Parts: sequence; C-alpha cells; structure tokens
Amino acid sequence: MRQDLKERFIDGQFKFMDEDFEGCIAVFSDILEEEPRCAKVYQARAIACLRLNDNDAAIKDIDSAIECDPENARLYYHKGAILLKAQILDEALKCLTHAIDLSPEYFPAYALRGEVYERLGDKDAAGLDLNNAMVLRKESTTVVDW
Repeated sequence: MRQDLKERFIDGQFKFMDEDFEGCIAVFSDILEEEPRCAKVYQARAIACLRLNDNDAAIKDIDSAIECDPENARLYYHKGAILLKAQILDEALKCLTHAIDLSPEYFPAYALRGEVYERLGDKDAAGLDLNNAMVLRKESTTVVDW
C-alpha cells in the first residue's frame, strides 16, 4: 500500500476509535477505490459495518478480504464473528473451523467457536473449544523470569 494510503488508513482507524463509523467507512471506501485488493482495508471496513449493524455489508466486505488473502485465519475468524452476530450459526461454525485449520494455535477462533457450539446446544464441544482456547492462550503468554 502506498504511503499516502497508509496515512489515510490510520485516519480511518482514528475515526473508528472515535466511533465515527460512517466516517471511517467513507475513508476505507476511498482507499479501496485506489487499492481494490487490500484485505486489511476490507476487513477494517467490515468491522465498521458490523458496528453499524449492517451485517450484509460486513459479510460482503469480509468475503472480499478473504478473496484477497484466502490463507489468513484471522479473516475467517472475523467472518465467523460476523455470522455469529447475524445468527447464521452453521456458517459461522464452518468459518471458525477453517480458521483453526489454517492456524491451529489461534486461540480466539477456539473461544468463538466454543460460543457458537454453546448457542447450537453442543455443550461438550463448547467446553472442549473453550478449554483449548485457554490452554493455547496460556502457552502463548510469555513468562518473565525474575
């Protein structure tokens, strides 16, 4: 991404932090007009759309991000989160499982998939995933030797 677009992306992120979701969507849309294959910008715009409860736009954007970077586990995680919010649980489960397949150490995907299993009524699978999430998170935490 060009430097000027990176700076505009940062402006969009500040708008997001200020909860100016329409403003950050406008900034991210302008960037995508000039750089239409940028997964990071689609992902950011998808999350902003989600904050505005525009699930359809969020799904469309996260799908575009995945198209740009199909091996990125975090994108499938975010799609799973969007689908969970939209109550499309079976598809959310598929996305989160794919995120785990791509990156087995990515503990947030286990935690969210555990929540999906919980909503689907599979308490055993939910418990296993939540346990895996806790173990992986603990393993990823750096211990400081005093």
